[in-house]
Amino acid sequence: MNRVLTFLPIVLAALVLGACDSDITGSRLDNLPPDTQLSVRDTSLTDNLGDDERLTSTVFVSWTGDDPDGFVASFEFRFFPPDSAPAKEEAWSLTTNSDSLILLPIPPGEKEANVVFEVRAIDNDGSADPSPARTVFPIQNSPPDIAFRPFDLSPDTTFAVFSFGWTASDPEGLENLDRIDVSLNDSLQFVSLPPETEFVTFVGDVDKGDPGQTTTDARVFLGRGFQTSGLSVSGLVLGAENTIYIRAVDRTDTTSTVESFSWYVKKSRGEVLYVNDYRKSTFPTVQRFHLALLREYLPDGTGIDLWDISTPFVSGNAGDTPRSPLMPPSPDPTLRQWLADYSYIYWVATSTTASVSADNLPFVASASDLFFENGGKMMVHSPITLPSNPEDIVGNPALLLLPLSDLISFPDTLRPALRMGVGAEIPAADAVPGLGVTLPALESNAFLTNTLPYATDGANVIPLATGEYTYISRDGRRQGPWFGPSVIASLSADQRVGLFALPLINEQSGAQNFVGADGDSEAPRTAIKMMLESLGFPMR
Repeated sequence: MNRVLTFLPIVLAALVLGACDSDITGSRLDNLPPDTQLSVRDTSLTDNLGDDERLTSTVFVSWTGDDPDGFVASFEFRFFPPDSAPAKEEAWSLTTNSDSLILLPIPPGEKEANVVFEVRAIDNDGSADPSPARTVFPIQNSPPDIAFRPFDLSPDTTFAVFSFGWTASDPEGLENLDRIDVSLNDSLQFVSLPPETEFVTFVGDVDKGDPGQTTTDARVFLGRGFQTSGLSVSGLVLGAENTIYIRAVDRTDTTSTVESFSWYVKKSRGEVLYVNDYRKSTFPTVQRFHLALLREYLPDGTGIDLWDISTPFVSGNAGDTPRSPLMPPSPDPTLRQWLADYSYIYWVATSTTASVSADNLPFVASASDLFFENGGKMMVHSPITLPSNPEDIVGNPALLLLPLSDLISFPDTLRPALRMGVGAEIPAADAVPGLGVTLPALESNAFLTNTLPYATDGANVIPLATGEYTYISRDGRRQGPWFGPSVIASLSADQRVGLFALPLINEQSGAQNFVGADGDSEAPRTAIKMMLESLGFPMR
C-alpha cells in the first residue's frame, strides 16, 4: 500500500513534464486599433450653418473612444485649413481629456474661415485609430477685448497731466490686434495707437497766461518711460469733467466694446503750486492763513494752483490713515512730469516724517527729481514726528528731501515727546542765505505738544531758528529743559528746500501761536517771507 502511494506523485510529475515539452498550436491575434467618435457627427458643418450662423473661433469640442481588445489610453487632435492638410502623422497634440475648449485659427486679416478638426484615440498598446473622427467648423472672427486696469486709473481730479493703463486681448491672438483707439470726450472720433500700447500719459497744452482757455489738445506719451508718440488727442476740456474712451481693433477692423472713464480736469493758472496736505477736517482755517500769507508775498496777479490731497482725514495726532487716493497711483511718469511744470511749491502738511506708506510727501518726494533739476524751489510747513516703525527712518524719501540731518532720539527714561510752553523762546540761529540777516526772534503764545525739533549737523543744512522745549520723564514725575537738538526752521545749503516745523496758528480758531520776542504780531509772517525770499520765490 505504501509503495503504491509513493509511486503516484512520480508518475504525475512525469506526465506534467511531458506536456510542457509539447508544442502549442494555433495563431496569435493581432492588436485591434481603437475607434473614435466626435460629439459632432457631421463630417462638415459648413452645409448646416449659414453665413450668419458661423461659430466663434473658440469652440468646445468633445469626443469618445473605445478599444475592442484593450482600453483607450489617450487621444490626439489637430486642426488645419481644408486646403493645407498636414501629413498623416504630423501636427497632432496629445491629451488624456475627452473634451477641450479650442481656439481655431483664422488667417490674420480674415473675418471667416473653415477649419478641419480631427481627433483619434490611442489604445494601451500605442495603436492609433487609422480613421480619425473628423468635422469642418465654419468659424468667424471674434472681437477683441479691452479693459482699464483699476490700479492705473486717474484720480477723480487732476490737472492737465494724467495717465491711464489698460489690458487688451484678442481670441485669435495678440498678433491679430491692429491698434488701440483713444479719444477724449468723443466716442466716435479716435486717435490710433500701436496695438502693444498698455499705458499712456496725456499732457495738455495749457496756456497759463490765458484765463479764458477752456479746451486744448493733449500730447500722447507711451509707456512708463514717457516715450513721445508724436500724436495728440483733441477735445480736452479744462475746468470741467472729461471722459476718455478706449477700444481695441483687430486686423479685420472688428472692434471691442468701447470702455470709458470720467474725471475732472483743473486748469493750471501759474508757476506756484499750493499743496493742501493738512489732513484734518480743520484744514480750511490753516489753508486760508497760508494762502493769504502767500498772496501778501507774491507779486500781484501771480497764479496759484491748489492741489488738495488732504483726504482721507486723520484723527488725533497720528494714525494709520493710508496715503491719499487723490494722488496718481504711480509717481512715474505722471507725477514726475506734472510737478516739473511748476517752479515753486508751498507744502502745508499734518505729517511728513511719521510713515513712508501713509504720509503723502514721501511718495511725492520720490518723483521730485525733475522738478528740482528744472530749478524748482519748495517751502514745507510740517510738524516733525517720529515714525512708529524705526525702519521708516532709513530711506524715507521725505527725510532725504527735507533740510535736516537726523530726527532726535530719546533715552528710555524719557517719553518720546516734548512740550513747548507759553512764553517759550524761539531764537534765531544762522543768517538767512542771501539776506545777510537772521530771522526775527519769536515767542510762543500757545502750549504745543505735537511737534519735535530736529538735528541739522553737517554742511548741507542751514539752521535758521531753534525752539525752547521741555522733556517729560517716562513716569511723568520729572520734567526739565531739553538740551538735545532743537532746530525748528532750516534751509538746504543749495537753497532749494525750506522747512518750518511749528504750527503758525491754532487750527480751530486761527489765533496766532507765536509773536515776535518784541511783541510784534507780524514777526512770524515776516520770518516765513524771509525764507521764501531766500529760496527765490518771486516777491512783490
